[in-house]
Amino acid sequence: MDKRIKIMMFLALGHLASDFYPGLLGPLLPFFTAKYGWSLAQAGFLITVMQSFCNFSQPIMGIINDHKPRKFFIWTGILISGLPFLFILHYPSLKLMALAMVISGIGVGMFHPIAAVAAGRIAVEKRRDILMAVFSSGGHIAFMIAPIITVIIIEQAGERYMPVVVAPAIIMAVYFFLNSDMMVDERHGLSLRGWIESLVKNGRTLLVLWLISLFRAIVSVLINSFLPILIIARGSSYTMSAYVLSATLFASMVGMFVGGHLADIHGRKKVMGIALLITTPLLYGFMYTSGTLSLLLLLFGMATLASSLPINIILAQQAVPKTAGMASSLIMGLSFGIGGMLADHVGIETAMNVPLFLPVLGGITTLFMKDR
Repeated sequence: MDKRIKIMMFLALGHLASDFYPGLLGPLLPFFTAKYGWSLAQAGFLITVMQSFCNFSQPIMGIINDHKPRKFFIWTGILISGLPFLFILHYPSLKLMALAMVISGIGVGMFHPIAAVAAGRIAVEKRRDILMAVFSSGGHIAFMIAPIITVIIIEQAGERYMPVVVAPAIIMAVYFFLNSDMMVDERHGLSLRGWIESLVKNGRTLLVLWLISLFRAIVSVLINSFLPILIIARGSSYTMSAYVLSATLFASMVGMFVGGHLADIHGRKKVMGIALLITTPLLYGFMYTSGTLSLLLLLFGMATLASSLPINIILAQQAVPKTAGMASSLIMGLSFGIGGMLADHVGIETAMNVPLFLPVLGGITTLFMKDR
């Protein structure tokens, strides 16, 4: 196996291990409310804390790594993201639980920027987009398997076995500690002045790419948040709503691979623009149809929406190669953080109708990008 592909696969596994813990928290909320008597609002507060520190810590970590790249951020980030879950069912108060989520979120924020830069440098130019899709897919797989593992451990094995969920973090942290050749060059960094000059010089391009990522993030967060409610409102069971949500995550992962492959052949700007332009009619079609047709439109819509993510990361890193850590964090962290905040203030009727036009705006925004 080619060394670069092997490293990319392990970076994807590291991505899976890191994102496994934010994915694990949501399925645990019902157990928190039953075990501690917390209200849904109190339990939901933990999600807000976790997501805020996962997303908003990434730009800070990206800037730190642009100034002085640090390989150890990869393995320490994974380890820190997982260790607070060792006692996840035994914290005596909501405050301590929230503190644990702060620590875990910072760990997730440490891993993403430096790992994304490593993935971008490993990816060979001819297959760069699809290789970045390999890295990005790790996060989607994590969110797909986390609910299943939660149910298996707590309902089948018993909650005393919950500490085993820390195993992925420990295993991957040990691997990256022992295998530090991750294409991260610690000899070079950027001074504050150099960082500012790079940002000013390429600010317009980076802003355009960030807006595209923001539009995509808002729709993605809203769909994943409100889809189960909508499916149940249409007369389906809770189980079916879970299956549909898992199917959309799988479709998104497939979309990233297809988008990466097409971008390698036909060009990044073209593929990203077309994918975003067709996403809106597909999702509106899902909203106003029913049955199998509605489900197919949803799956294709989420696939086209996600297909632009690896392309977006590569373009951002190319736009500001000297500040690739910050660029990656803007696309992977800040856009999803702000998208999540906006999603929290939108009702279900608005959520499932008005923002669906945003991918079209993202597609139009690609017209303001320079060809690369």
